[in-house]
Amino acid sequence: MTGRLMNLKNRTCVVAFLILTMAHTVWNGSSWADDNLSEALAAVCKVEANGVGNESAVKAMQVLNNASVDDIPAILIAMDDANSISENLLRGVISKIASRGDSLPKAEIKSYYKDFNHSPMGRLLAFDLLTSGNPELAEKWIPGLVDDPSLPLRYRAIDALMKEAESLKESDPAIAIGKLGLALGKARDVAQIQKLAGELGKLGVKINLQKQMGFIHQWNVVGCFNNKDQSGFDVQYGPESNVNEIDLSATYTDLSGNEANWQSVTTAHPTGIVDINERIGKIKGATVYAVGNFKAESDSEAEIRIGTPNATKIWVNGKLVMSNEIYHNSDSIDKFVGKFNLVKGDNQILIKVCQNEQTQPWAQDWQFQLRICDSTGKPIPEAKPAPQRY
Repeated sequence: MTGRLMNLKNRTCVVAFLILTMAHTVWNGSSWADDNLSEALAAVCKVEANGVGNESAVKAMQVLNNASVDDIPAILIAMDDANSISENLLRGVISKIASRGDSLPKAEIKSYYKDFNHSPMGRLLAFDLLTSGNPELAEKWIPGLVDDPSLPLRYRAIDALMKEAESLKESDPAIAIGKLGLALGKARDVAQIQKLAGELGKLGVKINLQKQMGFIHQWNVVGCFNNKDQSGFDVQYGPESNVNEIDLSATYTDLSGNEANWQSVTTAHPTGIVDINERIGKIKGATVYAVGNFKAESDSEAEIRIGTPNATKIWVNGKLVMSNEIYHNSDSIDKFVGKFNLVKGDNQILIKVCQNEQTQPWAQDWQFQLRICDSTGKPIPEAKPAPQRY
């Protein structure tokens, strides 16, 4: 896929808007489960991109839009199984029901909110329902959300800490630094982390973002191999001949017929960007490989997160954990996320990074940044070297 792609979040909102509109203007029948809330919720939760499930969802929305406030807890529970499209639809339904002004079933909504196993966005919506018109209650609850597993709720708590620090940075900069430091340690949102680092920098506290966010900064790279006409993504070039154990002393033949060797690369970029144009050369229609290592303290479930504007495949310990043949969508941090299992000790990471031949200025970047995190986005620290004995 080439060129700029519409942002997925925007596409989700467009689809949700269209279904909501159709539900009000198209469906006037009464033969489809008019009183069956559970069937309607199930139908909405099955809607997908490209129009999959839209017909049933349109009919279901008529039922849901006529639901009562007593149905809100059931709709919140349905959000636990919702995808991004159906989640937006259900949020719209709850907002519409709540706007009628009827008394909410607050005990049931609070029970949902307090259960960490429920949907992060559902819990955020429950929080908003419970605190609407009661800013004192919101102010009381927000400080306790800094460790909340719902990242949208945690975002609110971090934002509140940042505002407190802003109000204190002139009168009591030491306290402001303390609050910003606490927020930095708890923050998971990338934009918030970067802003916090910037605010601390203004107060004289330098933050190593690369270390703070856990980017791997040492790599070995080799290339280039062919990707003309985007033909190289599924071709197994030399480094893929044995993905279980990469031989960094091996040599290969590159796309020009020359010998290609692994080169050691250490990036000093604040967010761990490895610029392939800078390291290998500004070559179009080409493929490179990069190998890194992550030494884990113990076996654990983990996420590998990569930001890149290029098509990529990633193997960890010889297992393919991610494959994205997408070119020049964006280069945002954590653009793609893959789940895998870390093993105690060394974990070898192999990345294949493909550049296409587009000539537009925005299609020239050839780079990646990668980190290993838990499910909340907190970097997993590498194992400390064993103490030397003399």
